[in-house]
Amino acid sequence: MRDILNDLEAGKQLSDPDPVRRAQIQMKTQRPKRFYKAVSVAPAEAGFAVHLDGKPVRTPGKALLVLPTEKAAALVADEFAAQGETIDPMTMPVMRLVNT
Repeated sequence: MRDILNDLEAGKQLSDPDPVRRAQIQMKTQRPKRFYKAVSVAPAEAGFAVHLDGKPVRTPGKALLVLPTEKAAALVADEFAAQGETIDPMTMPVMRLVNT
């Protein structure tokens, strides 16, 4: 028990000795991992839909994401294709606009 307390006092169990920086690290939310490989645009009933691995993208309200023009759908598809290992919604301004 004494060893654990000594390690804490020495800062060995802490992610960062600075308490403010440690709080920032612990509050940082994890981004979702990229779960798709292929991004495409397909015609839909009322316009064009973006598909990830052949499945249509849905809005946070569970509605099908359908855009009126193919160019608009291609903008959203390009944002999805540009994502790396994780999905960062802050780098997808067109997608955020479409969802609102």
